[in-house]
Amino acid sequence: MDSPNARKESKPRLLELVNTLQTQIQSVQEYLTETNQRDPSFVGTETPTDYDGIDDTRGAALENLLELQELLMTPREILVAQTPSNLISRHIIVRHDIAQLVPVTSDESNSISYSEEGPSRTYESLAEATGIPVKLLRRIIRHAMTHRIFYEPKPGHVAHTKASRVLAEDAKMRDYLGTMTDEVWQATVRVGDAMDRWPDARGVEETAYWLAHGKTMQESLESSPEMLARYNNAMGAMSNDRSFSIEHVVRGYDWAALGKATVVDIGGGVGTVSKELAKTFPQLDLVVQDRQEVVDQAIASADRMEQIRFMAHDIFEEQPVKDAAVYIIRRVLMEKTDKECVDFLKASVSALKPGAVILIQDPMVPDPGTCPMWQERKFRESDVAAFALVNFYPREQEEWQDIFRQAGSGYEYKGVTMAPNSNTAFVEAIWRG
Repeated sequence: MDSPNARKESKPRLLELVNTLQTQIQSVQEYLTETNQRDPSFVGTETPTDYDGIDDTRGAALENLLELQELLMTPREILVAQTPSNLISRHIIVRHDIAQLVPVTSDESNSISYSEEGPSRTYESLAEATGIPVKLLRRIIRHAMTHRIFYEPKPGHVAHTKASRVLAEDAKMRDYLGTMTDEVWQATVRVGDAMDRWPDARGVEETAYWLAHGKTMQESLESSPEMLARYNNAMGAMSNDRSFSIEHVVRGYDWAALGKATVVDIGGGVGTVSKELAKTFPQLDLVVQDRQEVVDQAIASADRMEQIRFMAHDIFEEQPVKDAAVYIIRRVLMEKTDKECVDFLKASVSALKPGAVILIQDPMVPDPGTCPMWQERKFRESDVAAFALVNFYPREQEEWQDIFRQAGSGYEYKGVTMAPNSNTAFVEAIWRG
């Protein structure tokens, strides 16, 4: 991205952006035609557009659109573009199951109206179903509509857009927004207070989350089975988002080269990642380790797989699975202090055979200007949210190298590899013994 002070473009920047966008959008349109897809729309009854085959061009177009939009905004408009009120309507929609109350098909209820755009439901009918006064409910839903969540096919009727239909049909996405609005949102507004109180904060106690909820996030999850189940479900909601997708684990390492081998998924929750690995690499024997209550939930799950074993384990205790080929720990050490990371690695030593791989996947924030602004914005939003919740801060290459050095001379640190289109990176080391 050009410096804000650069003013010597060969042509006016607005026109340059428009011309570039025209070429990019033409490429996208040609791809949609070649793949027999309809023109994109927000209407919930239509099939979501699949951009996988032209993702790079789409990403470049989004970057140019963002720059064009913000060049056309005044400085004050940029400053107030994102406000806390943006989450209010989503909070109410999820809390009162409003997305599920709006019909997706035409035969779900006698209170449904049907038009060329699809089924809809009146504000009065929704107010009766939720117990929210109709005037207030209308204000909430119309606020959501400005974010492409629901729309009015005709006055007084509410119908699904593609975004609201996802909320109606995807329990994981509902749990994600529920976690964000019930837990994360309250913590983010206490970040300034936490920084004033603990300017050199480390660990999960000295956090904005603690100020908002009176306990750490881990303590909240452990004290409420319902919250824990929702949180685990929420973690799977973004698996189709390129920034968080499990595909970075599946494709980001040469699992096939292991042949028939054991992989230990440390802190693997209910096995979301291991299940994808098992589907793609059936020769792998997978062991998922987590807290006892999480393991109990995973064992009770209906989609268990034979090649996956679940085991209760504390990451700071001696590793019980000996001689595995790979020990992967994903999005866990980001919440730990450097000393805790060293303690984890030391606790793993007795289980490691020469050549065993320690594979850490943690969020990373790219250097400014090394990726498109629209992607970097997502990365940094995740970064500051993690800081609010657990005091996470992204580690640099040299910091990881020092952690492995402290853990013992048997570790050969291989480095950090950023996953393309992701806000995560692989940190790899080999045990030489």
